[in-house]
Amino acid sequence: MSALVLDGLTKTFGTVRAVDDFSLTVPSGGRTAIVGASGSGKTTVLRMVAGFEIPDAGTICLDGALVSDATGALVPAHQRGIGYVPQDGALFPHLSVGQNVAFGLTRAERTPARIAELLAMVSLDPAMARRRPDQLSGGQQQRVALARALAVRPGIMLLDEPFSSLDAELRAETRAAVTRVLGDAGVTAILVTHDAEDARVFAQDVAVMSAGRLIASGTPAVIFGSAVAE
Repeated sequence: MSALVLDGLTKTFGTVRAVDDFSLTVPSGGRTAIVGASGSGKTTVLRMVAGFEIPDAGTICLDGALVSDATGALVPAHQRGIGYVPQDGALFPHLSVGQNVAFGLTRAERTPARIAELLAMVSLDPAMARRRPDQLSGGQQQRVALARALAVRPGIMLLDEPFSSLDAELRAETRAAVTRVLGDAGVTAILVTHDAEDARVFAQDVAVMSAGRLIASGTPAVIFGSAVAE
């Protein structure tokens, strides 16, 4: 069974059709990248999957269950079992690393052992739990954001340009770590990016968007060997 099926998604903001009849199937445990220039509609697709936006038309199904259509969010965002990592990580600056990681956990789950396990999962020293976000590098902050998202054991992970603010060396290192962690965890993942290398390294399948529409899809080898991905 497919983990995620998007069928005919359309979303308009004022006079701008941000997403136009977009359909995509992401298999359970798969990693898919949605690639496109700024304004192509890829982040709007991600926000509809997360439940932050309601489609004007089309449907979203998770594990065979309808969660959203033009009538509204049939399943609220917080009940969809989705982890979300935004571009800047969005860590809480007034909380320690450990408190950030534990934010979505129940009181019973907020143990030092669980926090250490999550930090180790993203290749961070558990001793970093006592630090503040501003004491970490950009790549470390993104890994903390990933650990926080993984803490609630999501069925699907959504990543919105998570490597774009990093320099080339740190970008490659963080991208490889995130790809490994999600692969080891077997979490279905969607990466939104404008960077072909991010998509090539991270994804098993790639969807290319332009002007709100899906214009190509296939494996990285197929997509990045074709003119449409340039």
